[in-house]
Amino acid sequence: IIALASCDTYGDYEVDYTPIFPLSGQYRIMVYNQAGDEIYRNYCYIANTADYATDKCWIRIGAYNAVPDTNKWAINGKINCKVKALSFSVSNIENLAGNLTSSSETFSVMDGLVVLNGVTTPSNTVSDKISFTFTNSRFPGETFRADGYRYTGWSGD
Repeated sequence: IIALASCDTYGDYEVDYTPIFPLSGQYRIMVYNQAGDEIYRNYCYIANTADYATDKCWIRIGAYNAVPDTNKWAINGKINCKVKALSFSVSNIENLAGNLTSSSETFSVMDGLVVLNGVTTPSNTVSDKISFTFTNSRFPGETFRADGYRYTGWSGD
């Protein structure tokens, strides 16, 4: 019996993160009205800008093609972020939900925060927590709260 074995040793691959990591990602969120009632559940996405800015990012609730007629809580726009503080906010910017290039509708995001390993998901997995409040010009005078966690891929989440 002859056995041959060979083992090549490879180093660890270098992982390339965007400048806004660990803020960036897909989050499962629940949106609450001012009375504290859950009124909407969807995904929120935070993504880097095309120029890889370190103080700006995109936020989107709902799909790229989420038009206001079918998803009235959809928001999409470029916001301010502070990566080291894991925070984000913006005041009164165009709502580009529906993949628009311009809009007369606006939104604001206040007190945006990501807490690393800050929540246990329904599948009992520890994940990053996200929370923020927002306004949307489609609902004058109303403020909504969004709370959630980084998407894990587990079926219970």
